[in-house]
Amino acid sequence: MQEKVSQAEVIANLAAQAEGESVDLSHSDLSAITWEGLDASGATIAMSLFRGARFAAPQALNGCTWIGDRLENCRFESVDMTKAELLDCEFENCFLKSPRLFRVDLSGTVFSACHLIDVDFSQAAMIRTRFTQCTFTNVRLTDDLVVSGSGNFEFGPDGTALSSPPPEWTVDART
Repeated sequence: MQEKVSQAEVIANLAAQAEGESVDLSHSDLSAITWEGLDASGATIAMSLFRGARFAAPQALNGCTWIGDRLENCRFESVDMTKAELLDCEFENCFLKSPRLFRVDLSGTVFSACHLIDVDFSQAAMIRTRFTQCTFTNVRLTDDLVVSGSGNFEFGPDGTALSSPPPEWTVDART
């Protein structure tokens, strides 16, 4: 069961983690938290719920580790997520626009009914990463594949694409 966490508790936790203290936000209900203006760089959050959260520049999530978290109706706009680890997470009905995803590890993560705009996954680890019923607009899935369309896409255990985009998608294959 997830314990409801207050805004003050999250602020104190992030400050403690920034000082190198081991503080745990695991199994937390973070749905009432206002994330705007908080620096969650390097934070570790596991098995927690984010609902309706908004992350936007100049906010940074770089180097954070999220494991098994569930994110519902969240927005990520131009946020820096460099070297973040979002492992086995579930993104449902989320909106991602122009996040910085350099060397992000999305292994085992599932995106369901998400809207992705101007997202570049080409430098991300995508082992067993799935997109189900998502809408893509100018999304770079690999170094040489930029797509727009709606539907499903999946990466295998070695991080390579398991299939080609559906024929109704607009594909800009670059070499």
